[in-house]
Amino acid sequence: MRNIANTLNAFILIYISLLLQAGANAAFWEDHFEQEAVDDWQHVGNDSVWTVEDGFLRAEIQAQNQWSVIFERYQLIAYPGPYNDFTITLETAGAARARFGIALAKHFRNPVTEVEEDGYYLFFTNDIQASRDGGTFVGPERRWNTDELQQMELHFKNGRFQLNADGESRLDFTDANFNHIDTIAFVLAGFVTEEVNIGSAWVDTFTIDGLAVSPKRKLATTWASLKQKQP
Repeated sequence: MRNIANTLNAFILIYISLLLQAGANAAFWEDHFEQEAVDDWQHVGNDSVWTVEDGFLRAEIQAQNQWSVIFERYQLIAYPGPYNDFTITLETAGAARARFGIALAKHFRNPVTEVEEDGYYLFFTNDIQASRDGGTFVGPERRWNTDELQQMELHFKNGRFQLNADGESRLDFTDANFNHIDTIAFVLAGFVTEEVNIGSAWVDTFTIDGLAVSPKRKLATTWASLKQKQP
């Protein structure tokens, strides 16, 4: 009984300490895609398949609707949002017959319909697009002839987006409506015309620096550790 009481007291002290430190802590997180990690990522969509093979995250998309733009997401769930002041780095990323990169989304309320929607900026290896609530791209648009990149780096802070590709600055702009990010995800997109188009994409490593470490996530790890030490 005394051991349980001591454990609970330690747990309470840790909880108070984490609450005081939460605002100052940040984490660096990395995925080398050595195995499937269902606790870290979640696929959203019906037209693609995401797998981990030979140290790469690989995706294939095959849309069924003609004359439409589609994009599917592989969302980060290891750390819940919102997110701010972070840097995402992709190593060895590319696509064939598709567009592939990082999607950053924020929740909005449509002033006309009063419905919650998601606004996206889609940073592909060769393009940038914007999308509203999963619909057709609405702009802005910039195009580069780089389907494959050795490194892609995306930094966000207080509405400012900075994109670097293979060591060169590619974009630097601010959107005051994006004071934070609610969702971080890989994005795979394709445009279907007369024929059903099958595209593929791959990435070797994903890192994100500047994640806020929530007390909830720390407590889950700490509590599991304390329970293992009980006789």
